Amino acid sequence: CIRDSHMTSDEQRPDVPIAPQAPIGRIGFRGHDLDLSERSRVLDELFFEGERRRPYLRRYAALSILSSSIAALGLMNDSDAVVIGAMLIAPLMTPIMAFAASIVQVWNRRAGVSLIIVTFGAVLCVAMGWIMTQLIPRIGPTSPLPDGVLARTAPNLADLGIAILAGAGGAYVTVRSEASSALPGVGIAVALVPPLAAVGITLVAERDALAAGALLLFLTNFAAITLAAGLTFALTGFLPPPERVRGRVLRIGTTVVIVLALSIPLARNSITKIARSSATADAAAAVAEWDSGVKIERVEIDSTRSPLRIEIDLSGAEMTGDPQQLADDLSSRRGEEVELQLLFVPAIVVT
Repeated sequence: CIRDSHMTSDEQRPDVPIAPQAPIGRIGFRGHDLDLSERSRVLDELFFEGERRRPYLRRYAALSILSSSIAALGLMNDSDAVVIGAMLIAPLMTPIMAFAASIVQVWNRRAGVSLIIVTFGAVLCVAMGWIMTQLIPRIGPTSPLPDGVLARTAPNLADLGIAILAGAGGAYVTVRSEASSALPGVGIAVALVPPLAAVGITLVAERDALAAGALLLFLTNFAAITLAAGLTFALTGFLPPPERVRGRVLRIGTTVVIVLALSIPLARNSITKIARSSATADAAAAVAEWDSGVKIERVEIDSTRSPLRIEIDLSGAEMTGDPQQLADDLSSRRGEEVELQLLFVPAIVVT
């Protein structure tokens, strides 16, 4: 079992058995303190020290390589089922939970080791995404990126909320052994490996801005999980000795500041996404009134340009409406000048 380096004078005496020093307190609101076996189990699940360190790191590296390779292939094939499979075997959640527990307990050495393990896994996942994209040259600088990749390059506040809830869920499952069957669900809910694989894919495609967005999603997940898991550990009784409370407050406060800083670009992305959704809805309504005989195939909004640029792809037997009338209608609905690019593809029906 794992021991905390902080020991009382009685624990340092050679004639007194040394028990595992895990946090003590009420856990899961069950109405009693953790007994020694429960506390030892939690620490043994989070920290792999001594002779257990090397085998754990080998397993961790192997699962990181496998999960990121599967995720990269799933993203390139735009297969959600394959990406979910990669999340199930991804090993990143454990060291992140260990990092959160270390912050709450003010275990500086364990926090440092856990952060190194997380960083090593993240770098490995990015590298495998890059390698798999090189080995299977389906994506390049001039080719379009799959929707699965693009979905992980523009994180928003919803992603932050998911990560916070998943972090709380992961910590709760860690301290409640009877709820361990829910752990795979936590791994699926929060995407840790897919954004890292997306970083490698977008780097090969020479889309540096998209790679930065995918990396931002991972960093958001990491910071939010750490914050939520740390607070959950504290609420369930993982409390350090009184003399170390100040250090815990400082570390949790730092994590809060990091999460708030990351929320700024996420909020910007959320506002952009809402604006695009509104513009897409206006475009669909305007087209339906303008010419009911055509079908919308694609609507693309570029809100960064002035005037607002809207690209609409239509199909049908015939386009009878005046494009200028549609542009004027869109401009009226949006309350701003609109630059419309319209593409009509005739649909030929052979019987």
